[in-house]
Amino acid sequence: MVAWLLALFLGVLGADRFYRGFLGLGILKLLTCGGAGIWALIDLLIIIFTGGRDSTGQPLDGYDRSKKVAWIVTPIVLVLGMIFSSVNAASGDEDSAAPEPDAVVTAAPAEVEGEPADEAAAEPSAQEPTAEEEPVAAEAPAVEVPAAQQAMSEAVEQGRADAEDAETDLQRANVLNVRSETMCMTVPDGAVQEWVGTVVTVDANGEGKAVVVVSIEDDIEIGTWNNAFSDISDSTLIEQGDALYDAALELAPGDTVRFSGTLKTGSEGNDACYYTSNLTEVMSIDSPDYIISFSDLQKVE
Repeated sequence: MVAWLLALFLGVLGADRFYRGFLGLGILKLLTCGGAGIWALIDLLIIIFTGGRDSTGQPLDGYDRSKKVAWIVTPIVLVLGMIFSSVNAASGDEDSAAPEPDAVVTAAPAEVEGEPADEAAAEPSAQEPTAEEEPVAAEAPAVEVPAAQQAMSEAVEQGRADAEDAETDLQRANVLNVRSETMCMTVPDGAVQEWVGTVVTVDANGEGKAVVVVSIEDDIEIGTWNNAFSDISDSTLIEQGDALYDAALELAPGDTVRFSGTLKTGSEGNDACYYTSNLTEVMSIDSPDYIISFSDLQKVE
């Protein structure tokens, strides 16, 4: 019963492994957050369906008495956990997105109302749309987009079009090959130099490291990993105390940012040139999420 409860509620911390005497595996499980949850789930299922064993190989006591309770309670707890996580994620997205429109709406009228006299209120109200439109129209061309960034956007867009026109699975599978060749030519060595994008995510992982994701075009995102397990070999998450961490503190979703860094190299079964974290080939074609090690982040005022 104790091993089951520890695996259910503290499995990602390796508590069940420590309890059963597996100190080394417990430490490894703790450092990997339960193998990103997968290892924790496997251990939980083993204890539920077999009763589990201690480090000496002896079966744990009380399995026959407790297994019915474990079989009933475990799925209930897991389902409730997924529901609460979904609700919290949805409410968090709404809270973070809500302030942005207010900031834009309240800032624009303040500049317009500051100069004209109250008697001419009718005239400024007619001019307000122009005053709001002019900065937006002026800002977009003012931020120059590097040629390599534009080439990446065009390659992704061409890949989407080719996938839609494909008549066979072979043609569709070849879309990523063609796109990868283009990427390697237009963005040599994965070098990103002063590209421009819009901040999508500024967050922290469980260790307090910064997670930053930037959109350079519709459904094209470039950013760090969002968890320590995936980031073990890449080190894209931004450490506290780093100058990049201080720069990330100044960013918020919706901000325009100029950034530099190095794209993660691709692999077989993925985008062969630059790695995308998408789960499926279709998602990689339609809305690729590239992984990058940032070297610079600058908010564009």
